[in-house]
Amino acid sequence: MRTLPRLFGLFLLGMLSSLLLLSSCETTRTSEDSNPANRSQRVGKVPGASLSGSAASHQVMQLDGDGKVKYKLAQSVMAAALIRQFNDGTVIDRVQVRKAPGSDAVSPVYYLIGLGHNKGSYRAIALPLRATTDSTYYLAPSASRYVISGVGCPSCYFDFEDGHIIGTTCDDNSGGSSCTMQILPANQVFAKTMPDAPTVKPLK
Repeated sequence: MRTLPRLFGLFLLGMLSSLLLLSSCETTRTSEDSNPANRSQRVGKVPGASLSGSAASHQVMQLDGDGKVKYKLAQSVMAAALIRQFNDGTVIDRVQVRKAPGSDAVSPVYYLIGLGHNKGSYRAIALPLRATTDSTYYLAPSASRYVISGVGCPSCYFDFEDGHIIGTTCDDNSGGSSCTMQILPANQVFAKTMPDAPTVKPLK
């Protein structure tokens, strides 16, 4: 008779231990899910998650299977955004995305480039794009601005070395014509949604 109460007591003890163990596991899972560091680490493994999660970062283009540029934004929208970025009367009438000469074939560097003028003087801007593993390229707000201003020069060119912009050259520097370049930190190109501008012609 004494055996039955003893067995019943052991059974109750086992049940209580199981309930405590399950409760402990559930508490651990909840604390891990609520930990911002753990959550961001998991999200960060998704290609482009850190960029697409930023309201100010925008997809600009993607390379297709043949390596051709497929724009994710209308060029008129990009032109309007670059005009807003200048905010000094500069008009951007040509927009393109170009691979930087000398860029590494494995991890090519692409720039968003806008060409235009301000009161008859040549203006241009270039911004480096960030790539994800699926060959989608984004413009992040932390990207620097390479801004060219021409004086008496009909066209200025960005000079590249190892896939990076290092300066500028005037195509005709006779008679005191010149081009100057500024490197400005960060950008607000897509800080606000831009209205459509007149259609612009891409460079060939």
